[in-house]
Formats: sequence, structure tokens, C-alpha cells
Amino acid sequence: MNQGPFINAPFDILYDKFDLLLQKGLMAEIYFDGNTLDADNTEKYKTIAARLEQHGIPCTFHAPFEDIRPASFDNKIREISVNRLLDTFKIAEIFHPQVIVCHTGFSDWFHFEKEKEWLEKAVESWTTLCAAAKKAGTRVLLENVFDESPGMLLNLVKSLGKENAGVCLDIGHMTCFTKHPLETWLNELGNHIEELHLHDNHGVFDEHLVMGRGNIDFNPLFQYIKDHELSPIYTLEQHREEDIEPNLAALQTIRTKFGL
Repeated sequence: MNQGPFINAPFDILYDKFDLLLQKGLMAEIYFDGNTLDADNTEKYKTIAARLEQHGIPCTFHAPFEDIRPASFDNKIREISVNRLLDTFKIAEIFHPQVIVCHTGFSDWFHFEKEKEWLEKAVESWTTLCAAAKKAGTRVLLENVFDESPGMLLNLVKSLGKENAGVCLDIGHMTCFTKHPLETWLNELGNHIEELHLHDNHGVFDEHLVMGRGNIDFNPLFQYIKDHELSPIYTLEQHREEDIEPNLAALQTIRTKFGL
């Protein structure tokens, strides 16, 4: 598994700025939103996939997440959400991504006192999705977003089985939304962590800043990776083109510091 660094790249931007990827020696975590999936983009997909293969550049996917609720209590919404995610998994047969990062849709605020029922629906949906991912030659990584604790994410990946799903730990989301320290997240999710989404913020909004420009202390995270000999995929999630270089430099500095 190539660790990258990868960079978040909505498909339309990647299509228009592929040469920038080459210039900076980056790999892409390609994001597909619903409108992109509904458009007739097959030839564009094949073009970009061929260029990636030509240059020996692996990719990962980020599935759509806006309005997606694969564990919804509403049967129709759950069905639509699963089908939308399956649209992305079909494209995986063209690109052969290492992994597909997905949001679970879980929120303590929405699902308070309904955790058991939510987990049952989630396992049902993600079992189908993990099987589709395996058929496409890839695997599912589930990302924390509004999770206040790592417990539900851990329960879900354990229920699905390590052979079917892992965790993408987003330290920016964790900093904004959790009520627990990083140590708790690492101790509970540790050996399930297969990818890191790296960006910074000041603990209030999901700002997607360059590492080092917010309040997040990345040292304990990278110390844990070193101590436990993990080999996660590193994905940078800045939102501005001008932040690519400084974010690359920040990642390189801390990886060098810990010998990773």
C-alpha cells in the first residue's frame, strides 16, 4: 500500500489540473460528488485513469457524503444512500483505487439513545458496500466526522471485520467535534487506522488549514504511529492551491522528525 502523500482532489479539478499533480509528485484522493456521478463522465474517467497508470501514480477515492445516510431509519433514504455510494464503487473498476474513504453519517446529536438501532442499520448497509468494494478490488475506510467519541466507529468496523473495513482518522474533525483526547481515539482505534486526513484548525470550525497554522499538536499522533509501527496512507486536505506546498513541507518535516 503506497502511503503517499495523497491530496484531496475533486474529480473536476483533477481533470483540469492533472499536470499540477505531476509537477508536485503527488497522488490523488479523488472525490466524486453526486453531480459528477450523474454526468456522462465515463470517457473522462478513462482518460484520467489511463494517465495515472501511465505515470505509475496510485489513487484513492473519497465517496460522496453530502446528504448521504447509509444507516438512515428511513428505508427509502437508506436505499438511495447505498445506491449513491455504489455508483462510486462501480467507477473503482476503472481507477483501481487503493481504498475508498466514506462517511458513516453518525452523529451523537441525531442518534442519541438510538445507537443500537443505528448500528444494526449501518452494519446491514456497509456489509453490502464492503462486498462491492471487495469485488472492485479495493476496500472501505470509514472516517470520523461528527463523532464525539470513537466508540461507534470502533463498533462498526469490528462488526464488519478487519478484512472488510478499516478507519480513516481525520484529526481535524476529531479536534472540532470530540469530547475525548487524542490518546483515547488512538488507544481504541489504533490497529484499525489505515489512513490519516491531515489538516489544521483552531478547535471551533473545520477550517482545513495547513498543518501548523492552527492549534492541533500533531506530535502525539506521529509518535503513536512510530511507536506502534503503523503505515497509514497520508492524505493532505487543504482547500486552497497555494496551501499545497506549505502543507507538503509541514508533513515532510514531521515525518522526518519521527523517522516515518
